[in-house]
Amino acid sequence: MSTEPKNRTLLLVTLAVFLQVFLAALDNTIISTAMPTVVAALGGMRWYSWVFSAYLMASTIATPIAGKLSDQFSRKRIYLFSITAFMIASMLCGLAPNMTWLILARVAQGLAAGSMFAVSLGLTAVLYPPHQRGKVQGIISSLWAISSIIGPVLGGYVVEHFSWRWTFYLNLPIGILALVFIGRYLHEPEREVEKQEGDYLGATVLSLTVVSLLYLVTNFDQLAPPVLTLVVGGILLSVLGLMKIERKASAPILPLNLFRRREIAAANLATFSTGISAFSLILFAPLFVQGVLLRPATDAGLVLLPFSFGWASGSLSSGHLVNRLGYRNLAVLGTVLMICGFVYQSTLGITASLYDVSLACLLAGFGMGMVTTAITVSVQNNVAQHELGVATASTIFSRALGAALGTGTLGAILAWRVADDLKEIFPQNNGAAITEIRSLLLREMRTKISPELLAQLQHGLAHALRTVFLACVVTSVLALFVTWRVSAHRPQRHEH
Repeated sequence: MSTEPKNRTLLLVTLAVFLQVFLAALDNTIISTAMPTVVAALGGMRWYSWVFSAYLMASTIATPIAGKLSDQFSRKRIYLFSITAFMIASMLCGLAPNMTWLILARVAQGLAAGSMFAVSLGLTAVLYPPHQRGKVQGIISSLWAISSIIGPVLGGYVVEHFSWRWTFYLNLPIGILALVFIGRYLHEPEREVEKQEGDYLGATVLSLTVVSLLYLVTNFDQLAPPVLTLVVGGILLSVLGLMKIERKASAPILPLNLFRRREIAAANLATFSTGISAFSLILFAPLFVQGVLLRPATDAGLVLLPFSFGWASGSLSSGHLVNRLGYRNLAVLGTVLMICGFVYQSTLGITASLYDVSLACLLAGFGMGMVTTAITVSVQNNVAQHELGVATASTIFSRALGAALGTGTLGAILAWRVADDLKEIFPQNNGAAITEIRSLLLREMRTKISPELLAQLQHGLAHALRTVFLACVVTSVLALFVTWRVSAHRPQRHEH
């Protein structure tokens, strides 16, 4: 094969990989803007955050498993299967008649997305020589940043001018294009594979534990005492079993030995706490804009732009600041900025402007960028060379776990506060309060509500969201205390 056709083939395969990484990343951000409209259409305010957290947790669990499988079997076959599964799951999401259907489809979509991402990282090592892999990995990383900017705005536009269902249908044509390119042009070289035992049992038990926790926090007030005791007991047993499994696993999904080190444990706990706060803002800020300020979905997407720009700016500036301030001081400074953002957001009510929400998002995003950089570099520079991969993965996993559990818990708190705050209006049926809140999220439904009731619903949702954002303040303060245990050193030239 001549050089020109070979380069063309490489370009097409690489383009397909980039498209799928971008889709997987985009799907996690575009839904944050669409969710208020989805809830208005399907109901289920109690399950509001599950649509987000189910995808996130499924993709997090699938990533290390798919990565292990891709080392043992054909990457091409796994990739084609993952792309196909992602498209089918996306179509099922768009066809969802209720929230239960949508959540289950999002789980399937998250599993496929995590698999696609894991295999795409392995494919870059197959397609490119070592001296070019860094450039390709940099492009893949930038796709996540780009998706966090484009996703909310695109989601708002699609919801407002078409339908929330098209936020999922958009995946189909690009997925088909990627299938054609990968299926026709990707040719894997033959390789000898060393069979390794993956931590599939640990991943399964961890998934069941997280799902049980989410179920517990979202249904705590509805479970009878015997059932509640059974669920809590089951969770405790699964946690103990998970710890035992991870101690024996040759390649554990949760490296418990790393957590015995004070700096590493503190870094992961800080990442977990800030993950709760940051991703809760991504999920609930659009709801505040649409339901409290009564602004369209496009505006709900626009207020997340300052968060994305702030995160990117905080990360970029941290590259220089970490050398001057050290890991601990930079993490503390970033956490303080996050606290300021959430405190400001918690003071906003129905008279707030988009500028106010944007300022809160900017502060929180800039602080998150600083914390993320400080924590990641601290962990990487405090472990041995052979532990770099698993140590870095532990921080990514901690952030995702915090996001999934945090948004699920705060979603349940939101539903409870809405029902409690509006019980004077609906004294005999608190569930009616949740139903009426849906009326705030669609313009045509708001016209059927009297001005007095509309104002009461706005105030009720604003007060409930204030509780959520105050909870984010608490978790950020917890992160502030934890960051004081992070290594105070500065990067040295001789560090890895």
